[in-house]
Amino acid sequence: MRILLKILLFPVVLVLTVLVAFCRFFCLFSGMILGIVAVLLFLIGLLVLFAGRVDGFIGFMVLAWLVSPYGLPLAASWLTERVADFNRMLKSI
Repeated sequence: MRILLKILLFPVVLVLTVLVAFCRFFCLFSGMILGIVAVLLFLIGLLVLFAGRVDGFIGFMVLAWLVSPYGLPLAASWLTERVADFNRMLKSI
């Protein structure tokens, strides 16, 4: 019975393995690019602050935080790891 379940779950495990590998690569690559974008948004925010627009500065700081490694890339990495955990659970059946 266990062998039959493994055979039935093999396509799911295969797809999840490829998906996790792609997502990990995409998270690393996008983290590098978004880190550069976060620095640029921070610098633009400083220019806006020196121009006297505090609301624009706050907006740019929020955007810089979202694209920094502690914003959306961290959420994507967390979600990727949960899918990897699910994949490992399926492999252990």
